[in-house]
Amino acid sequence: ALALAAPSLAAPWLQASGWADGFNAPALNWLGLITRKPVTEDYVPVLPWMGVVWIGVAAASLWHGAGAPGAGWRMRSATGRAATWLGRRSLLFYMVHQPVLIGALWLYTAVAR
Repeated sequence: ALALAAPSLAAPWLQASGWADGFNAPALNWLGLITRKPVTEDYVPVLPWMGVVWIGVAAASLWHGAGAPGAGWRMRSATGRAATWLGRRSLLFYMVHQPVLIGALWLYTAVAR
């Protein structure tokens, strides 16, 4: 994982060499190897942030492999099991809560009138 993190984190500095102009095409903006920011407010490129993810993966692997305290800890309470269930299905939770929130907001505005 650390071998994957280094090039990911170095990518922004490598783009200063001039070869990154080829990555300015809209189809390649998601990589982050661009010389000018696209016109958007929520732009978060894959590089260098994927490097940070790989560092976290490597750290967790080392922590768990070393038999560190807490590496095998599991939540046994009902709240802990619910949090674990939601954590393993975070995309499902995210996709379901959007219409629920919009419906609640619509209901609130309908009742408040």
